[in-house]
Amino acid sequence: MISRLTHRSIIVFLLFFCGIFVVNSQETYRQGTVSYISGENIYVKFETTAGIENGDTLFIFNDGEYLPVLIVQHQSSISCLCTALGNLSFKTSDVVFSHEASLSEAEVIPVIAEQELPEKDVSQQVIISMEQPKTGKNAPDFYGKIRLSSYSNFSNVSDDSHRFRYTFSANASHISNSKISAETYLSFTHKLNEWDVVKDNLNKALKIYSLAIQYNFSETASLWVGRKINPHVANVGAVDGIQFEYGFKNLYAGLIAGSRPDYYDYSFNFDLFEYGAYFGQGQKVTNGFVQSSLAFFEQRNKGNIDRRFVYFQHSNSAIKNLNLFASFELDLYKLENDEPKNALSLTSLYFSARYRFSRRFSVFGSYDNRKNVIYYETFRNLTDEILQQASRQGGRVRFNYRPVNYIIVSASAGTRFRKEDPRSTKTLNGFVTYTSLPGIHASLSLTGNLLQTSYLDGQVYGARISKDFLDGKLYSLLHYRWVDYKYVNTVTELRQHIGEIDFSYRFNKSFYLSVNFEATFQEKDIFNRLYLSLSKKL
Repeated sequence: MISRLTHRSIIVFLLFFCGIFVVNSQETYRQGTVSYISGENIYVKFETTAGIENGDTLFIFNDGEYLPVLIVQHQSSISCLCTALGNLSFKTSDVVFSHEASLSEAEVIPVIAEQELPEKDVSQQVIISMEQPKTGKNAPDFYGKIRLSSYSNFSNVSDDSHRFRYTFSANASHISNSKISAETYLSFTHKLNEWDVVKDNLNKALKIYSLAIQYNFSETASLWVGRKINPHVANVGAVDGIQFEYGFKNLYAGLIAGSRPDYYDYSFNFDLFEYGAYFGQGQKVTNGFVQSSLAFFEQRNKGNIDRRFVYFQHSNSAIKNLNLFASFELDLYKLENDEPKNALSLTSLYFSARYRFSRRFSVFGSYDNRKNVIYYETFRNLTDEILQQASRQGGRVRFNYRPVNYIIVSASAGTRFRKEDPRSTKTLNGFVTYTSLPGIHASLSLTGNLLQTSYLDGQVYGARISKDFLDGKLYSLLHYRWVDYKYVNTVTELRQHIGEIDFSYRFNKSFYLSVNFEATFQEKDIFNRLYLSLSKKL
């Protein structure tokens, strides 16, 4: 249990956060920029996304006031995947703000230069990497990227392995001034000296995450054909088939029919037929927006009903300083003694609420009972995987505080208990980030994580410093973490020192080189990971 962790660790954890509150307070804000656009998906980059949650609203500054324009769907440490409110048009480099950024236009903090970091979660890369600048409604445009990368693992206890990955993403809108657009995201991965695996099953190496053509009947009606993730029903995943959507005023509705990708290798599998419909509404209100969507789906396996369910999602910021987000899945069908039966069963539930007491202080709470995410490709190390699994579900509360300019403080606590777990999972996390160290203008983050799961007690402390050089062309990062895991019911312990160094060099606006090296020291064992990447925007 967390209470069983050493008193010294608890004291270090508390002192780690308390010392920062003695400094004087000044006004502050949050600014980001639009970095990628793919259809309805808009990718916004911040110095840090601390305090930004799913369902939050982002704003633009226009005529002396902040207007709601984007809804956050997903976020990583420095970026948010968003969808637009209404029929708004964006282009890369547009400046947007989080809610705490409601200050004067003259108080803008410089944005950290764009970085090329290792693809540790390919599922997120798929959604956000469909890069396409928008120049206006119905304007023809093309945007794409080719990336060549390698992942090498070196160890003194196992054979070395080298994995190579090639990706191509592209988005062509209104081709030759027509009503036709297209998008694709493909990856091909193989290991050195294991070409027989590719020959045996090409789909183990080739992953088609997106490959679709769109026809716009009008500004409000469109048809997609191919493999595509629909942002209005993203929980369904990629669909191989047709998707039709029609919008009118503040309402939209759509029909989907096709099949799901194969469970094992993500290939096309037309035995997994599915169809469904969705509709929703979104409108601006005085303090923000209100948006709701409802979807009905039936999924089959070789003609037999596999699943029939309803999905609902609601975002609400009608009350000043309060953001609400809720979603659930309700299954309508099950087999009981091999007999089909219509029955209601709540299979997924998520709720979050955040209240912003001031521009400096906010509190966030959530309850997550959604299904675990399955990654077809991921490059997390063991420490990151355990931390992610421990904090994925259950109840959680977090506060975010900015005591002075350039300093961000955050702490969170969470718990989860399932009947099959011998004991509950508990987590206590926090960090302090100084976004502009005096003299060197670097960003420094100190982190602490305490966790208890059904099978281990652990603590992880770390420090990370990053800085841009050469007018933003060269990005550098140094990261160190100390890991101490004690496994329950055994005498096994796992102590690690993890060091990471990263360099990303931008030759020009379209050509990037990234080098990332991670070393893990564990008793007498050493594990090294080397990531190399070359990417070219087309």
